[in-house]
Amino acid sequence: MASDHQVEGSNPSGPLLTVSKRTSRPLEINRYGTTIGRIVHGRLTVFRIGLIAAAMGSIWIGVVFSASAKNLESFNIDKTDSESMVLSLHGGGIGFYEIYSNQYNNSILVKVLDSHGNYLGMKTITNKETVNYFVFDHTGEYTLELTNLSSNPVQLAVEFGDTRYQEFGIPASMVLVGACLLLLAGYVRLKNYITAQPE
Repeated sequence: MASDHQVEGSNPSGPLLTVSKRTSRPLEINRYGTTIGRIVHGRLTVFRIGLIAAAMGSIWIGVVFSASAKNLESFNIDKTDSESMVLSLHGGGIGFYEIYSNQYNNSILVKVLDSHGNYLGMKTITNKETVNYFVFDHTGEYTLELTNLSSNPVQLAVEFGDTRYQEFGIPASMVLVGACLLLLAGYVRLKNYITAQPE
């Protein structure tokens, strides 16, 4: 009776092959997804994510700072003489000046003035290299005055500019998060090492 329901030349296992073909594609998709998941989880570890975040944040900060308004000049100032440099700043923010000297035991009087002649900062520099900051609150031209109070001439390399600290929020947060993830990854590795090799 079974032969009455079979077509001549057909394979009794035909329906099983058909079922196998229908289920092979989902199996391949699942296998592919599992492979991708292993690659993602294998490559994007906490340590690597933290390292990438810290590196990207640091690069971002460097790009912002390099694009900020600043002047760089060199001076050879005789004793009791003065030099100045002017910089245009916009809005409000925190400016800076960095002074590098060719000798120690200096005595350089540094003044920062706004476009109205108001003093924003005044300090005597005695170190070979120093960095100081000042606050400005309006757009205009700002002047950095340098007066040599030393008994000898002095050579100075001076950088005068805007820190643009307002734009450091996001990249600084990325560096902080990256550093925290690196610490977490280091703690987990150390904990696993201690667990795997007890005393």
